[in-house]
Amino acid sequence: MFRKRTEHARPTSKGSRPRRDPQLAREEALRPCPFLGFDRDQLGCYLVGRGALELAESQFRRAVWLNPFELSFRVHWALTLIKLERKPEAHDTLREVLAKNPEDKEALELWRQNWPEEQPVTPGSEVSP
Repeated sequence: MFRKRTEHARPTSKGSRPRRDPQLAREEALRPCPFLGFDRDQLGCYLVGRGALELAESQFRRAVWLNPFELSFRVHWALTLIKLERKPEAHDTLREVLAKNPEDKEALELWRQNWPEEQPVTPGSEVSP
């Protein structure tokens, strides 16, 4: 009638696998969406104000990853990189912003404060990766 259960390796069920963070899964599914990243940017700005620059930098990096189209995220990220004394990275980030929008006031001001002798990139010129 009933078969005796043998000791076989059971297939893993859905509940036995490590669960993926639902927020990360949602972000990945929606990326790149123009509405994502603003919460990360806002948190990054708060952390800069509190002096937690390493944490702020990671939030800005995540905001840019989620929404690569929002240039203000990159400007905030560059400002944080400058405060962390990582100017070469900030230089490249600001060049990308100014290549896409040469009239970005915040990016231009940051550029002039840190690289006054250098001209920002014009829209038609090459930007190094």
